[in-house]
Amino acid sequence: MAAVQLNEAQFWQSIAILIRNYHALNKKIFEVLITEVQKLQLGKLYESNEAELEQQLLQSNGNARTYEGFRISYKMLTKKLSSNILANGIVDFSKQSYECHFVADSEFDDFVVQLIDGQLKAEPLAKHPGEECEQAARWAHFVLKPKLCSWAQSRSDKNVQKSLRLLDVEMYCELYKKLKQKHAQRLLQYWQTANESTDPLKFIYEDLAIAAYLITLWDCTQSQPTAFADLGCGNGLLVHVLNAEGYEGYGYDVRRRKLWSLYPEPTSSHLIEQTVEPNSFQLNHPDIDWLIGNHSDELSPWLPVLAARLKTSFFLLPCCPFELSGAKFQRRNTSISAYQDFLLYAHQLSDLCGFETQQDRLKIPSTKRLSLIGLKQTAKPVQELEFLVQQELQKHRAGSMDNSVKLREKAESVRNCTQVEKSIIDSLVLKIFNMLLSNAKTTNGNDAGNKWLPGQQLTMRDIAQGLTKPELTGIKSECGGIKTLLRNKHEVFEFCGDDRIGIRKPKAAAEKTGKLLTIKKRPCFFKLHHPQGCPLEDGECSFIH
Repeated sequence: MAAVQLNEAQFWQSIAILIRNYHALNKKIFEVLITEVQKLQLGKLYESNEAELEQQLLQSNGNARTYEGFRISYKMLTKKLSSNILANGIVDFSKQSYECHFVADSEFDDFVVQLIDGQLKAEPLAKHPGEECEQAARWAHFVLKPKLCSWAQSRSDKNVQKSLRLLDVEMYCELYKKLKQKHAQRLLQYWQTANESTDPLKFIYEDLAIAAYLITLWDCTQSQPTAFADLGCGNGLLVHVLNAEGYEGYGYDVRRRKLWSLYPEPTSSHLIEQTVEPNSFQLNHPDIDWLIGNHSDELSPWLPVLAARLKTSFFLLPCCPFELSGAKFQRRNTSISAYQDFLLYAHQLSDLCGFETQQDRLKIPSTKRLSLIGLKQTAKPVQELEFLVQQELQKHRAGSMDNSVKLREKAESVRNCTQVEKSIIDSLVLKIFNMLLSNAKTTNGNDAGNKWLPGQQLTMRDIAQGLTKPELTGIKSECGGIKTLLRNKHEVFEFCGDDRIGIRKPKAAAEKTGKLLTIKKRPCFFKLHHPQGCPLEDGECSFIH
């Protein structure tokens, strides 16, 4: 990599980030816990803390530092290894260096990072004289050094929210490993038996992590539920894991899923096919004192409201943003992302409901991992709460007095072009194809001769402007829009990056599969519609000529 010039402040900023985030460089580590900090002054070690360590590392004036360095003790929580890893870090301000030493029998390599004449140097430290460190040297050069250079030049933001800040992280890590070992294989078998189309690894590990989070949260806050209700429980996986771990609970969803019948008792009998209509919903079981909203879509903004009405605590992990009315969320603050805007809206609703709302970041395989938690509710008259809800419902209804909530239908509509009349799809595909072919000679030069014309590339916006309003409305409502239509015709169109679409040049069957296809079922689109026909011979093409 090209040499990057760093100043002393940038170097120590990168070390401050490294001390907290070694797990970002080693996928076997889940989290780093600092167990002890000692400051070095006049050759002696004295007790210190993380705040003092960070303050000294990020001191803008190096001459103002009052200590010679620090000694840091770590416990590194592992993802799969049976035991955690112990390590020590040594910060030396005079040498402008940081060393990390793991316990003697650790599989991880010791290393040192130094700033020498404005250049960052990272290299392994041999644990034994004469020991070869070739693999460790590659890691230091190609992983550690680039990451440190990136951190050194990043904007230091102390307001970045830490993950799992409401929990005992070590307790959570151990429980998550235990749940994976105990449940993952059996849950994968359920998925295969049910022939589910969704990705089992994403759902299984995500819901196991959420279950570990909830159990640890309940233990750390001494708020174990008598019983819980997961509203919009989907496949019921989270309900099953929590039930199996000894927590009684129920799942409500508008549609029954194939997996439900495969779960053992009590889960299978605790999954209830029922529409959760917020204005009329009542719990079937009086012992429920926790509500869970795990990617609960239209119900997400209602979780704090229902929890306030039913006098329960709640956990909300929102995903798709919706209003209380059930309509798509309307942005309030365009200076932040749509996700952050909706999260702020849900947080404000929770506050209006009288909860002391807390926010935490989960460690799950999802881009949406910020959660809202309502443990304690201040006294708030029911009449005042309902007034606030009705006021919010009316805000976006243009004077209508209809306060019903728009929820999804029990039967899930199919929006992937399969329900649209074939002649309509064919005419739209041909129209877009001709748009891409128009002015092809101009685009490719008049001397194209006998070369097969690939046409031009157009943006999605260009294509949309070339279609009529009824055509756009029809494909949006019935098949999810232009992108879905084009993806389903991947043998004709290709996505070229930067939201541009082009014509996919046919490739010989042997090039695609390594052997000729023997069964041809559909006519060749290019043979029928391209002005120069298909560029392939009959024996090469995957379609009928």
